[in-house]
Order: sequence, then C-alpha cells, then structure tokens
Amino acid sequence: MKEYTTSNIRNVAVVGHGKTGKTSLLEAVLFNSGASKRLGKVDDGTGVLDYEAEEEKRKMTISDSLAVTEWKNSKINFIDTPGYPDFVGEVLGGLSAADSALIMVSAPAGVEVETEKTFAVCEELKLPRAFFINKMDREHANFHKCLEDLQAKFGNKVVPVQIPIGAEASFSGIIDLTNRKDVPAELEDEVEEAHMAMVDVAAEGDEEIMEKYLEEGELTDAEVIKGLVGAIKNCDLFPVFVGSALQNIGIKELLDAVVDKLPAPDTKTYTGINPKNDEPVERKVTDPFSGQIWKTMVDPFVGRMSYIRVISGDMKADAQYQLLGEGKDGQERISGLFTMQGKKQINLTVAHAGDIVVTSKLANAGTCDTLCEKNAQIRYEKVNYPEPMLAMAVSSVKKGEEDKVIGAIRRQQDEDPTIKLVKDPATKQTILSGVGEVHLDILGDKIQRKFGVKMVLGEPRVDYRETIRKSVEVQGKHKKQSGGHGQYGDVWLKISPNKDPNPEVNNGNVWSESIFGGSVPRNFFPAVEKGTYESLAQGVLAGFPVVNVLVNLYDGSYHAVDSSEAAFKMATSIAIKKGVLAASPILLEPIDEVTILVPDNYMGDIIGNLNSRRGRVLGTDPKGKGMTEIKAHVPASELYKYATDLRSQTQGRGSYSVKFIRYDTMPEKLAEKIIEEHKAEKEKD
Repeated sequence: MKEYTTSNIRNVAVVGHGKTGKTSLLEAVLFNSGASKRLGKVDDGTGVLDYEAEEEKRKMTISDSLAVTEWKNSKINFIDTPGYPDFVGEVLGGLSAADSALIMVSAPAGVEVETEKTFAVCEELKLPRAFFINKMDREHANFHKCLEDLQAKFGNKVVPVQIPIGAEASFSGIIDLTNRKDVPAELEDEVEEAHMAMVDVAAEGDEEIMEKYLEEGELTDAEVIKGLVGAIKNCDLFPVFVGSALQNIGIKELLDAVVDKLPAPDTKTYTGINPKNDEPVERKVTDPFSGQIWKTMVDPFVGRMSYIRVISGDMKADAQYQLLGEGKDGQERISGLFTMQGKKQINLTVAHAGDIVVTSKLANAGTCDTLCEKNAQIRYEKVNYPEPMLAMAVSSVKKGEEDKVIGAIRRQQDEDPTIKLVKDPATKQTILSGVGEVHLDILGDKIQRKFGVKMVLGEPRVDYRETIRKSVEVQGKHKKQSGGHGQYGDVWLKISPNKDPNPEVNNGNVWSESIFGGSVPRNFFPAVEKGTYESLAQGVLAGFPVVNVLVNLYDGSYHAVDSSEAAFKMATSIAIKKGVLAASPILLEPIDEVTILVPDNYMGDIIGNLNSRRGRVLGTDPKGKGMTEIKAHVPASELYKYATDLRSQTQGRGSYSVKFIRYDTMPEKLAEKIIEEHKAEKEKD
C-alpha cells in the first residue's frame, strides 16, 4: 500500500441499526476498489469483515473491523461497527477514531432505534455525518418516504446529494446532483429541484461562494463541492447518498463522495492533558507524534493487537514511545505497523497524522491509552463508555476452573471496556456485568473458543440482613465433661434493638458488659465479645448478618478448672441464637435508588412496571428532547434482569443507573420464602 499524507486520508465509521447492510456495503466497497477479488456476502459467509466465529455463527457484526481501501489517490479507513445495541461500546470506540460517520438506513424500514441513537452520539461528539439509504432494490423501498422520515427526525440539514433511478425491482442506478449526468427525461424536474435545494445549502458552507451565489444566482460544480465540504465539516449539512450494497449499485459513487465531500483530518485540533501539570494542551496534525488506542483485540496466541488513531505527527514502525493512561507511565516499543482489511494484515513503515494503524504485542497498553513522544507528552481523554446494566453471578461449569474463567474474562476486558467484573464480599459471588443478555452470551462463547473454559451465569444472591424488634434476656450454657478437664461456660445476655446504630462499625452491633461481683471473670470478656460478633455475622434466621443489635453481658457463672475462652465463646453463640429467635426477628432487604431515562411516551408503562416490582416512584423530571427522568426506590431483589425488560419496553431507548440507599423490612411472606430456602440448603449440606 502507498504512503498517504494527512490530506489524502479519510476515516469513516459506518454505523446504524442492525440489518441495514453496513457490512454488506463495505464488502462492496472493498470489491469495487479492487481490495478484494470477489463481492463477499454476509449470509453466505464469504465476506472479508465478519471473520470471528461468533460473527459467522450469528450472521451479525459483533466487534469493530477495519476495512481500508484506496480510491482516487486517497486512503479510506472505513470502520465497520455493530448494529446490535449490546455492542454500543464498539460503536463508541469506532466513532472516537473517525472524522465522519456514515449512518446506514434501510430504504424499506426508514429511521429505526439505533439510527436515532447513533445520530445522537454523533451530535454529542460534534462529528460530521452522512446518510446512506441502502436496499433500494428491496420490496417497499421508498426513497422519498425514507428521506421525509430522516428530515422529520433530524431536521432540514438532511439534504440529498444523490437520488435513485427507480425503486424495488426497477432500481437501476443513481444520479449525482452535483454533475447531473445521464438524467432520464422523467426525472429532469425532480433532479433540478433537488439540485437547487442542495446548492442553496452548499452556498452557506463558504462565505465567498455565498457572496457569488447571491450576486450571480449560480455556481460551478467545483464551487458547489467546495461549499458542500465546508457545510458537511461544520455539521451544517448531512448529505444523503443512496444505493444497494447487494446489487452493487451506487458504491463507486459513494467512494467518490467520501473522497470529494467528507472531511480529511488535516484541519482537526485535539485537546488532551499535560501529565506533568494536568493542564489542558492542544495537538494539531503538524505537532510531534501522539496517538490513542481506540480498540484492542485479544488473541491467546498473538497477544494484544492495538488499533491506534495517529492524532499528530508521524508514527514509525520501529520506534519507542511514551505510554500514558490510567495509572500508567512507561515506554512501549513498536515492533511493526500494519493496516487491516478484515483479518488480512498489510504492512506499513510509517503512518502520518490522521491515519489509523494497528500494532501488536504492546506490553502494557490498553484501550483509550495514549502513545506520544517522550519530550512532548499528552494524555487524551478516555471514551465515555456506558455503565453495564445487566449483572449476573458467574462461575465455571467445571469445579476447580473458577480462576481460569475469571482470568479469561479479565483478558476479554482488555478487548471490551463495557464488561465489568467484581467480587461481592458480602455474598462471596463474582458478579459479571454487561450491556445485555446477548453481550454476555457471546462473551461466554468467546472465552470458550479462545481459552477453553466454559462459564455459567445465574441470578446474583441478594445481600439481605437480619435484625430484631424487641428486647430479651437469655442464658447460654455450654457444659461438657469428657474425662480430665471439662468445658464450662455460662452467660446471661440482654439482647435488644440498637435504635441509634453506626452501620460502619460491626454492622451497627454493640457489645458491652455490666458484670457485678465477678460472676464471669474479666479474662473471659474478650471471648464473649468475639463470640457475639461472630455469631451475629453468621446470621440466625437465614444465614444473613444480624445488624443493629445491643448485646450486654450482665451475669453468668464459671468453673475454676473447666472454664475456658472456647467454652465461653460457645456459650455466647448458644445465647445469641436463642435470643435472636426470641426477640421477634425479621429480614431486611436492600433498597436501591433507580434513576431511569426514558422517552416521554413510555413513561406510563415504566412507572407501571416499577409498581409491579414493589417500587416507590419518587418523582419525574423532564430532560428535554422528548425524554423524562424517573427516580424510584426499588428492592434490589426486584431488579434482576431489569435491563432486559427496560430495553424491551422502550425499544432500546431507555437507560438506568442504580445506587444502594438503605435496608427496609421485608414483607413477611417473601421473608418466609427466603428462610425456607435457607433451611433447605442447610439440610442438603
């Protein structure tokens, strides 16, 4: 591959709803540009881009892939992104590396959920974007209806720069509104009207062109293109292209448009942080080398493959650079550079600013880390990945392979920043969180294929608590004679609710003594105290910690020979268990505050669902753009798989976050069920 300078590079992330033909379009791009010898088809498994086993099995894109090609003396780095919402992390990574986005739309379906969501992300990133209306050859394909749908959703900045010739079975080609070549007679009026609408917008993209247009009323094709480039770069115009990927119609015209109309990286300025003083610092393409890793691929044999956006300067294939990231500060040796067409590697010796390249075997680098010259350090901001919403307990299918499963998942975290893995100290479970069920299902397939281990997912245990509602006085006596020294410990405890607990200390439990006259010698007090806290921590009703209890040792007896610390500890345990059961014990359940962001028209359904989960809605707050925030307190046990239900109820438009608030008394019938389950487990053991 030739060496390309910054002005001859284009970086385009292809995004949109699933099944709109993103991968098929790029297969056609590679074929038409001569990068591949045949037109690959996703459904036939003959494509270049969806090469991972999980992608071939499901006929869907799961992770970003790079489709680099050459066209009109330019290099185009297309990034193929998933359309399924579980893989939003891949979409965000791909957009962070691009200079523009091509949003795919199905001509029969029009605007869909992920069309809106990806457009909103581009809007937030201030990323230039264009639309490609695909599948014009399909039944019910209607260009004008689709265009009206786009303009209704995204405004009058959506302007066609191409229009189709025919539709459905009669779709035969496209007309470029810039040059207007080979226009059928029946389309002349439509083409002229669309051309004038496009010129009106293009004129606003450049002040000089606007002045000429106002004075003379017309522009040359070159001036129109120049105006379009300016308007697209400034996000004042979202051009609409059209075609059929499977029929290979409109692909060469799209490539022309990408080179001629979409922005190059040469005018872009990036902002980062100077790691020496934490002050903001800027980088232009002409500054010393800096780049950011936007994607990591993990291979058990090759190791890490790091996808890097070169932001400034030149990156060389045999060089050493400074690595900067969260808690990272060291050197990395680059052992080679290459670019990718799917899994095919093409070696490079240098990459200029704006380019996207791949290197392997970096020792410590991860996704979002920065590489830069040691004497011109900068650290770029991390991509703001969404918090995973679906939490599951993870373990191994085979006993003894738990550590292998956890290790494999941790290696996949290098590849997928939307995976979260934590050990719950209270329930002793390892909790795996992901974006959705398909996300976690595919993660399981990946670690089995790559690392030979199989994980199993289940419902996480809820961290309940136990407490008491009344005061009791109770005796615990441990007496055993077995030849020689016996065992003797005898305690009287007053056990009562702690009405002003400090939950940060011993779960709100407080031990004290008020022994008078030496009925229990002082040297046994530590054993009684330790026995109290240990017994309460083990639970009495259902094996959950007892909280917010006052325990006072006020009497007892001892034996001069047979008493010991162990005997008094045992006596204390007997008293605690007996006393808690006598003190009107109850179960407490954790209550979470849930903050949900949903479209206004789904608000009633969401509130109804929260009520069915024993939730208490605290209020609603309009957030603009047709969205409302709902706050509610919901028992943690009722939130299992809420992420799946929320997605289903809102067609993927809703999101939520959770934080623990407090413990509340659990309804008696539900508590009885938990207690019975605990008894059944004990009997099994």
